[in-house]
Amino acid sequence: MKNVLRSMLIATFLLFGSISTPALHASSEGTMAVVQGVTPISISKAKELISEGAYLFDANEKEVRDEYGHIEGSVHINVDNWQDLLPKDKNATIVLHCLNRICYISSELALEIQKLGYKNVYVMIEGIEAWIMNGNPVVKTQADNIKKFIGSGNWDKSSAVHDTTDSIHSQMYFGDVPSCRSCHGVNVGGGQKSIMQDFASLKSTINKNCTECHQKAATSLENSVHGKSMKADAPKCTDCHTVHRGKYTSVINMKKESDRLCGECHQKERSLYFNTFHGKAMHLESANRAITVAACYDCHGKHSIHGADNSMSTIAPGKNRIDTCASCHPGAGETFSNITMHPDPSDGDEYPIMHAGLLFMHGLLIFVFGFFIIHTALWFYRLMATRAKYPKEWKEAKEKAHSDSVKIKRFSKFHKIQHLFLAASFLGLGFSGLPQKYYTADWAQGMIDLMGGPIGATKFHHISAIIMGIVFFSHLFEVAFVAYKNRKAVYVDGKFSWGMFWKKFFGPDSLMPNFQDFRDLAENFKWFIGKRETMPQFDRWTYWEKFDYIAVFWGMGMIGLTGLALWFPVGASEIVPAWLMDLCTIFHSEEALLALGFIFMFHFFHTHFRANKFPMDMVIFSGQLTEEEMKQERTPWYERLKESGDFDKFVVREDEFTPGKKKFWFIVGYAIVITGLVFLALIINAYF
Repeated sequence: MKNVLRSMLIATFLLFGSISTPALHASSEGTMAVVQGVTPISISKAKELISEGAYLFDANEKEVRDEYGHIEGSVHINVDNWQDLLPKDKNATIVLHCLNRICYISSELALEIQKLGYKNVYVMIEGIEAWIMNGNPVVKTQADNIKKFIGSGNWDKSSAVHDTTDSIHSQMYFGDVPSCRSCHGVNVGGGQKSIMQDFASLKSTINKNCTECHQKAATSLENSVHGKSMKADAPKCTDCHTVHRGKYTSVINMKKESDRLCGECHQKERSLYFNTFHGKAMHLESANRAITVAACYDCHGKHSIHGADNSMSTIAPGKNRIDTCASCHPGAGETFSNITMHPDPSDGDEYPIMHAGLLFMHGLLIFVFGFFIIHTALWFYRLMATRAKYPKEWKEAKEKAHSDSVKIKRFSKFHKIQHLFLAASFLGLGFSGLPQKYYTADWAQGMIDLMGGPIGATKFHHISAIIMGIVFFSHLFEVAFVAYKNRKAVYVDGKFSWGMFWKKFFGPDSLMPNFQDFRDLAENFKWFIGKRETMPQFDRWTYWEKFDYIAVFWGMGMIGLTGLALWFPVGASEIVPAWLMDLCTIFHSEEALLALGFIFMFHFFHTHFRANKFPMDMVIFSGQLTEEEMKQERTPWYERLKESGDFDKFVVREDEFTPGKKKFWFIVGYAIVITGLVFLALIINAYF
């Protein structure tokens, strides 16, 4: 019974096979199959006809012809205008070939040629593969010095296929879902494709297959600056796209990947892009988070990319560029669109204004750091030398200053609160700003991740800036309030006096610098280098304290205003020109570095690390110093208060700074100092 059923199935299969494939038959040359109506010939017969003057046409796909080479004298006929390549004489002998015995392109084309009236048409059915294997010569075009294959070019062991999961097409559930051969197969005629080891990883094969499905994208690419490029290494589909990215790859990290791919060719542009907020955020965003900042293609387009001087470009000056900017920055106008997106400030010829701004800031950094490094080093040496020379007197003076029970008020409770929030916001700005400035440092990514990524760090930065702004404006309000309250001090005979105003403005109780500060500076340097025996005495405010104070106003003006412009670029661009917006990035970044470096190196030394103050000067937390400290360091202020009879007004009647509070604020103070020193170490590490 089983044999009967088997015989019936075989008979049925043969019957339907003969009905469904009438155009195929066994070849007399021993080939697998040829199209009915075509005359197949052997290689030897083809060589004979060619020697007699037959026309030889290569029907292979272009990538096959490029890879295998071609028979000398053959004409590539697998093109759009193939009819124009045929001889005028319809009696001419024509020989066609393609890849091998299973390739039908040459046979199909032979039928079409016969329909045009040509009588002597033959197909070398074994194709170029057998021609080469039989030792016959071929002509190969000089190979370009570019990578022709994806990965190693070995289909079986391709290094590019980390995961065979198709992360793009696998998300398609309906319609014509592509298979492996849809992308990696070579056209062999009959509407069929075949995967062959030599061509499956060939870029030209895959690129051509991409265009069969993505026709609109192919047209856009063809008309783009990439498509029109005459360079052999101009990017094609496979240079920017790949589907085998693994099952964990998705649109979440596609932006970051696309920027990396663009940067492989546009290395300089990519390095400059990373100097912008967009680039730094792109670099610092973790792979498992979706980034929202602009990637290369958001501004320059995807397939239809054109040079900026092309009216079709998305970044062409005028309406196109404005529309591109406004797609992410609603309300952006012409000035905003003219802001330089990724400039090179070191290039003075191309960006003269930004270059000048960079030179100015670098000069300021060198001057300030250079001066205070010398100042601090000499001061440190002089203090240590004095301590070593007079150890007994040093110890007695320090103990006497700290043990004095008479306390003098130096800062109000409001001042102490202001300083605490100023320090906290300053550290917050440093914590959120440093990893963005030094985005390539080893420590940058970890700090950014702690804040939830670049956007989280930006919010952290903005909150810290708001706190610092509140502190700054609260101080301005305080200054205005105190000035109004004491306005009678600048009146003479009941009238406002400019002379008295300037006297008070630059007087010893003011934080404004005056000529005495320069004299104090000169005397201090004399002491540093041993030209005077004792350290000079200072009034209520020293020259370095005034420098710290003025630096806050300079810094708030420079960092604060540029920060606002960068925070609200659309609104700022309605007020200031584009070139000034370009300078904002430079000034904001470099001035922030100046502020951080100065505070962590010099301010900490002036207030806490001097040998006569170490381990910490608690005056900013207690708001008071002892009378003995005042006598030792600020004799002019002490004598002035005594002479005027105002000394008792500054004496603290009830000391609220208990030992417990002192211990608490010591811990807080050192937490601030240690954090600042860590930031300083990170800055130094970023450069070395």
